[in-house]
Amino acid sequence: MPSRVIEGAYIIAGRIVKSFRKRKKKGLTRKDKPEYKRVMITIPNTINWRFNKVSVSVLTHKGWVEIPLRVTKQFTHYLYEGWRVSQELKLRLVGRKVLVWLTFEKEVEVETKEGNHISIDVNENNITVAVFEDFKLRELRRYETGLGRIVANYSLRREEITKGNSTKNELVKKKLRRLREKERKIDVLRKSVKRITDIARSLNAKVIVGKFSLRAKEKMEGDKNAKLRHRIHQWSVVKFVEMLKTQPIDVAEVSESYTSSINPFDGKRLRRGKQIVEKVIRVFNPYLMTGAAHEGGGIKVFKVYARYLESGEVLLERDSIAPLNLAKKVDGRVVVFPSTSPNELRVTVYDPLRGVPVAELEVIKSKEKLRHG
Repeated sequence: MPSRVIEGAYIIAGRIVKSFRKRKKKGLTRKDKPEYKRVMITIPNTINWRFNKVSVSVLTHKGWVEIPLRVTKQFTHYLYEGWRVSQELKLRLVGRKVLVWLTFEKEVEVETKEGNHISIDVNENNITVAVFEDFKLRELRRYETGLGRIVANYSLRREEITKGNSTKNELVKKKLRRLREKERKIDVLRKSVKRITDIARSLNAKVIVGKFSLRAKEKMEGDKNAKLRHRIHQWSVVKFVEMLKTQPIDVAEVSESYTSSINPFDGKRLRRGKQIVEKVIRVFNPYLMTGAAHEGGGIKVFKVYARYLESGEVLLERDSIAPLNLAKKVDGRVVVFPSTSPNELRVTVYDPLRGVPVAELEVIKSKEKLRHG
């Protein structure tokens, strides 16, 4: 075996052991020793491989072997916007194909302005964002991701495909491979992260997000039924936080305990037993809203669910108050509103794929009002 491959194996083994020891100290491991399931070849420096923008050449025992690369939009973005390729290359053989992992690096100076915060609460079907500028609440946004509905729909589709058939059947395997659940979820998360990053960069704001680990996800799955366990397991909050941390912004994680059940205005607990769910339906043409050329229909039905909890004489929308409480945990101040009356506070609902506002929800609602204005 070539020495360059052995050197790469030593480097990867060291990283795995180091990571395992850190996680074991925090109580995040379930086994006594680390396991490495996906075996790949690691070439640690560019002496033994070359990159020429359209292909990768690797030095083997038979000389240099050229591997052509598949060009994607993301690859082009990294290639021509100031990113450089790192020293390390990873390869894995899958049949007659070769999977190549290229790591791109870029040095960016991150500056934050005191008093500018963006707090984020990630839920199953939406991401709610509170934007603070100079310690004052500037706006509330909600990106309706619909990830929970995507997971549920694909789960039903898989049940239909495999009903009465073995998963080893070639036709069944072919149909399952055509499902694009992971690609759709990653696309929604990536676009949501991009829109939040743009706001944070424009305001030099510090991004605050709830701390959520894989162990916390396992605890949530503990006493649930099979379908709910599946939905929690597929919940993409951990992936969302990982994607945020790769952006040129300052990200801080804080505990999100009780953020959806405490009134941010007076600190009192909300009555969780009396939750009121209200559905808002909007019909719109997203292509007209974005100005894109489109022929034909293009009509989209947008469903938004608002969940209210009782707080004295009023109802509070629980997904909207969570980012307000997260910001208070970091800043420690009373939430300051742009107007004199917090009753006028609204959260604007956005379509994350196109970045257009589609609806408005009231954060504070009287018990007599049954519908949104």
